[in-house]
Amino acid sequence: MINGSKIEKLVVSVSIDTECDHDPAWIRSNPLAFDSINEGLPNRLQPAFEAVGAIPTYLLTVEVLEDSQSVQTLRKLAGNYEYGTHLHAAFIEPEKKFHDYAGVDSPDFQCSYAPDVEYQKLANLTRLFEQQLGYSPTSFRAGRYGASADSINSLQKLGYKVDTSVTPYIRWREPNAVVDFRKSPEQPYFPAPGSISSAGPCTPGRLLEVPVTVKPRLFRDPRWFRPWFASVEQMKEIVRYQMKKHRNERVLSINMMFHSMEVIEKASPYPQSADDVKRFIDDMQAALQWCAEEGGQFVPLSALNDLFQTA
Repeated sequence: MINGSKIEKLVVSVSIDTECDHDPAWIRSNPLAFDSINEGLPNRLQPAFEAVGAIPTYLLTVEVLEDSQSVQTLRKLAGNYEYGTHLHAAFIEPEKKFHDYAGVDSPDFQCSYAPDVEYQKLANLTRLFEQQLGYSPTSFRAGRYGASADSINSLQKLGYKVDTSVTPYIRWREPNAVVDFRKSPEQPYFPAPGSISSAGPCTPGRLLEVPVTVKPRLFRDPRWFRPWFASVEQMKEIVRYQMKKHRNERVLSINMMFHSMEVIEKASPYPQSADDVKRFIDDMQAALQWCAEEGGQFVPLSALNDLFQTA
């Protein structure tokens, strides 16, 4: 910890967009494949997390929850983890645009739909999760980070505790919408009424926003606490930045983000070989192990709501 810091607890979460395989151009594989789930989770990711004591949160997409083999893998996965949901809005009713996901992109922001349509999409995804896994999800991230205040309201009505769609300092643009998180808080907050990007009162039952952890850079895009996007030393520097800037907070949150496909070679634009995958996992473990040595406590995303209610 930073000298003179008031931080009493450092909490570290790992939030993973858990999807079907893609190709190096970020298009879904054709034919559709799920090595990301059936090989990536049980044989690569979960053992790596168990080795350092981390507790990942796997955020599951529509196509994963619709695939019977993937669901069997999810049900049998050993270890300590959380499952949540992740929405690409074009893949679920109402106004579903694709029924065959092979070889397609998913550019739509969910927040571009009318609020009642977005709510029904989230309700249908939640219901699909419940049907396949037997309980209700409580953590969520929007596909392409395309969430808004209406998204927060819908998630809260559906019983979610945490959203992790906000990426501070970044403005995202798709053909149908823009989301602007350039002025969003860096640390978890309870969104103000009518906003996703500003903090409001901590009221009972309010959903917690847990931003992805980044470090701003002058005239450049922020650096993410994310393997492949940052070296181990750069990830340490991001955490040190957060510790220093928020040294007067009692609880400090660090939220690593990446995609499940990133541990399957050629299933994303990132690792393209077995050696690349090994480097990715080694760097991820090294950064998380260092956080533990700094006093970090690993938590699933949903646990942060209760923690910040009391903090």
